[in-house]
Amino acid sequence: MTINRRRAPSSKISSEKKRKGHKNEDIFASLINGQVIKGTKKADVKDRNKKLHSVKSGKKWQIFLYSCSRISQSLNLNILRYSQESFPSNFKSYLRDREKCIAFKEKYIKTYGRTSAKALSNEEVSKNIGKNLYISSKYFLKDNNLRVCDTLKDKSKLRNFYNEAIFNNDEVDYLTIKDNQNESDNIFMIFDKNDVLNILVESTFVSISKAGHVPEDFNVDGQKVLICYKQASGKSKNIIEIEVRNESESKYRSIRFNMYSKDTLNLLNNLNSNKLNDNIIVYGEAISKFNL
Repeated sequence: MTINRRRAPSSKISSEKKRKGHKNEDIFASLINGQVIKGTKKADVKDRNKKLHSVKSGKKWQIFLYSCSRISQSLNLNILRYSQESFPSNFKSYLRDREKCIAFKEKYIKTYGRTSAKALSNEEVSKNIGKNLYISSKYFLKDNNLRVCDTLKDKSKLRNFYNEAIFNNDEVDYLTIKDNQNESDNIFMIFDKNDVLNILVESTFVSISKAGHVPEDFNVDGQKVLICYKQASGKSKNIIEIEVRNESESKYRSIRFNMYSKDTLNLLNNLNSNKLNDNIIVYGEAISKFNL
C-alpha cells in the first residue's frame, strides 16, 4: 500500500533551499570580509574578529534534524528523546500498522463518505482495528510531548534548550538573518546571541498542537511541540514547531526543529539598531560588539 502523506519538502526543493542558503553565506562573508565555514555545524561564517555567525534566510528555517543518537548525546535537547521513544524501534512494524490504520479509514470513506469518516471516533477506529503500534504511538507521543512542555516551562531550562538548538551551546556568537523583503538587496541583520536568547525566553511559551482533521488519518492532539508568542493583537502565533519525522526509514524517529523567520524578526526588531552600510544592520549588543 502506498501512503501519500508527504509533509516534508521533496529532495529537489530541499536541494534548492540548501543551494540558496550557501549562496547567501558566500554573499554575507564577502560583505564583511569574512570566511565561509564548510560542513554541517551551526556556524556558517567567521568574521574578521574570529566570531562565528549562523546565517539564516528564507521564510522557514530548519534549525536541526537530529537522529535518536544525536538527541541522546545532547546536553539540553535530550528531553526530546521522550518524544522519539514514543515510537517502536522497528520502522517496518510501525509502517505495517500505519498502513493498516489508514487502509481502514480509506475503506470507510469509500463506503460511508468523508463527512461520516470525520465524525468517526478514534475509539471506534481502535475497536475495529485492534492492537496497533501506529495508534498507540500517537497517544504515547501526546503524553511525552506534554512532558517536554512541562520541562520547558522552567525558563532556565528553556534558555539552555534554545542555546543548544540555535547556537550549539558555545559554538556560535551571532544569529545573522537575511532580509526576505527584497532578495536582491542583500541586507543582513546581525543579532547577538545573548539578545536572541533573552528575548526568546522572555517572549515565548510552550504548547502542543491540536488534532488535525484529515479523515484518512488517525487524528490525535499533541503530535508537535509548539513554541509560541503573543502578537500585538493578543493572538498566539507559532514561532517554532518541533516534531518527530517518520516519513521514511532513513529519517525514522528524527526530530525536526523548524523556526519561522517573520515571527522571529517580529520579536527581535524591537532592539535598537545601527545601519553600518547599505547591506549590514546590527542590533542590540551587536552594535558595540560587531564591526566591519
